Amino acid sequence: MVNNTRGNQEDFYRGLLEKNKSGPGVVSSESLAHKELRFSKISEIFKNDISFSVHDIGMGIADFYNYIQNNLNDLNIKYSGTEILKEFVDISKERYPDINFYHQDIAESPSDKIYDYVIFSGVFHQRRGSSIGDWEKFSQNLISNAFKMSKKGIAFNFISPFVDFYQTEVYYCNMHKLIEFINSDLSRFFEIKHNYALYEFTIFVYKEEYIKEKNPQNEFKKYFNV
Repeated sequence: MVNNTRGNQEDFYRGLLEKNKSGPGVVSSESLAHKELRFSKISEIFKNDISFSVHDIGMGIADFYNYIQNNLNDLNIKYSGTEILKEFVDISKERYPDINFYHQDIAESPSDKIYDYVIFSGVFHQRRGSSIGDWEKFSQNLISNAFKMSKKGIAFNFISPFVDFYQTEVYYCNMHKLIEFINSDLSRFFEIKHNYALYEFTIFVYKEEYIKEKNPQNEFKKYFNV
């Protein structure tokens, strides 16, 4: 299942790269403004941190690193990224030779490297030739493995089911199913942001240890299992 989904994704994004060469269209984003709004929402997960590591899964051509440089340069962020499309990895290394980029499939297995935060942006929008069931299994595998790679939490976005349009090969998230998965398999500590212009939403899922550290009072001990 994962391999078929991976092949569909590689074919789709390779086609976009051949057609667009550069710009937001390379990663199926409508405009730079769309990308930067997504990035701004994703970045809110570490709004209270000053120094941390962040790993970008499905990084495309590492535009999130460019966003960090332009908008978060007051923070000490150690950035790295992962892609399944080798061409994207090569372009990213050419753009930013001092950054670590990896050609690997996190949906198959998590990396043995651990980061403070793991983020995805736009990764779960285009299911293309995959069935809805396969896409949901793929996204859950990827999210679950990413969560294992994080110390504090993960951030990602999906297209909202509350839209005024429908495209056959786009995934409109089953929010109830997603929340049930997050709560049962990952953590009860999560945050949903459905409050910005795009027809999508962003979710933060936090490690229990991280939330406990932020709430150290004795009165709250009974709410944690760690």
